Amino acid sequence: MADSKTNKPAEKKAGKGGNNRFAAYFTRMGKSLVAFIAGMKAETKRILWPDRKRLIQSTATVLAIIVIAGAILFAVDSLLGGVLSAVGFYTPAAPAETTATTVVSETSATEPTVADVAETTAAAASSETTAAN
Repeated sequence: MADSKTNKPAEKKAGKGGNNRFAAYFTRMGKSLVAFIAGMKAETKRILWPDRKRLIQSTATVLAIIVIAGAILFAVDSLLGGVLSAVGFYTPAAPAETTATTVVSETSATEPTVADVAETTAAAASSETTAAN
């Protein structure tokens, strides 16, 4: 049975169809990529780059805005923190002191391990937090 357009047997056309689709896909993608890069180069040539004076002025403006915004945010945060602390809604937790205390078990004559010291410190911090509340 022959294909009406190419006059070739249908078996041969079906056998090469899978490879041709992949090749056509990669060819299209390659052409698209080349066109994209060419367009990008053309657009880059049209850019009006600022001179040195304008660049320094813009940079100084951006830095000044960042410093002002930071100062405003710090002031608002401090004010709200003070108001919430005064009302009693928010009480900042004091950092727990980490003191290393050694507890020697009466049943054991060996030195305490790091895990024993850590458990003791955690228990002490927990009891201080509970007592403070």
